[in-house]
Amino acid sequence: MPLASTDREHPRREGQNEELQENFDSDYDEGDAVLARGWPRNHHNLAKHGFRPVWTSQDGYPEDEIPEDIQAWLDENGERKTADIIGPLRSLAWLAGLDELVEAIDHPAYVIEDDIEVIPFGTGLLWPLDRRVEEGTVPPAIWAKASGNNPPASHIATTVPTNVPTSIKGTLQTHDLRGLYPASRTKESHKVKCVKVRFDKNLERLEMSIRRLVGAPLEAENLWFRGLSLRALESILAFWIPERSSNNADNEFGPGFYTADSLDYALEYVRLGGAIMVFQDPDLHSNTVWEPSLEAWNAWVARWMHLPLEIAQEPIVAEYSTADFIKGAISRRKKMAQGGRGVPLQSENNQLVACSYKACKALSDSLELIIFIDRT
Repeated sequence: MPLASTDREHPRREGQNEELQENFDSDYDEGDAVLARGWPRNHHNLAKHGFRPVWTSQDGYPEDEIPEDIQAWLDENGERKTADIIGPLRSLAWLAGLDELVEAIDHPAYVIEDDIEVIPFGTGLLWPLDRRVEEGTVPPAIWAKASGNNPPASHIATTVPTNVPTSIKGTLQTHDLRGLYPASRTKESHKVKCVKVRFDKNLERLEMSIRRLVGAPLEAENLWFRGLSLRALESILAFWIPERSSNNADNEFGPGFYTADSLDYALEYVRLGGAIMVFQDPDLHSNTVWEPSLEAWNAWVARWMHLPLEIAQEPIVAEYSTADFIKGAISRRKKMAQGGRGVPLQSENNQLVACSYKACKALSDSLELIIFIDRT
């Protein structure tokens, strides 16, 4: 659900006054209608409706002074090159049409913190819910409405937090995966380099800390990165399987095992701590790799983002049927897309998506390094 602006929701005719345009603002649609249509309310009008403004990659922050809690996620130039939107959860929930989540944040009976959320390119406003569902901090009914699925069966159960293995230290060391995670089913005696790094909101500073600790392994060519929670890491090591969820906010190439070509982009996925899996030179020569042309990329992303466009209904290309990997750009929001209906632009970051079990094995065999991001 990319952001939309008033101009691109309702193109302005010459001489049309502001009051008339305001009356046709998408803000006035009910939350359920916003969710159903797939494009959000107008982020320029957050303050008018009693919500804090958000920073966006296209417009920056709408006021002269950026609040400290948002500035903490930006660099010294007020930018974050891998992020599309940064703002309070309450504001993002309203934009997305999750009015019930706004009410839950405001209600004293719930303990949902109105944290600042960072939305990476290629995801959407509902992306923070994926993590919060895993944490158990989102009411089941709200998760069900946002995802279109039934609520989790055990929403009152207490779970034990997943921690960084105690043998992982702040220096780069080699470990046996089964020693770290006994349920791991990677190749026998699979050893990987591991290191623990303290989390930092400043992405540039965090990446510098990682590169200083890891050194040469991150200077190698053909590296691919995957950021994920510690719980997800444990599951993946037990069963290397493509993502099968139909509601993940960032599966723009369809179901698959997603990796990115930049460390800083992967770091956006460890918002509350987690791990970065680093793959070195996965075997692409023995696998079939589909690299969509721009035209094919547009149609494929439109299909899996369920955009209301004719190209989203085009026949499936033959290359997909035999592909083990899909390789192409991660999307970013298109400023002039009308009403959320335009195809996103391609960002500078690329993704390599394993979409067959053979490709997943190739990634498993190429796992070289795990960087644990610790927030304790």
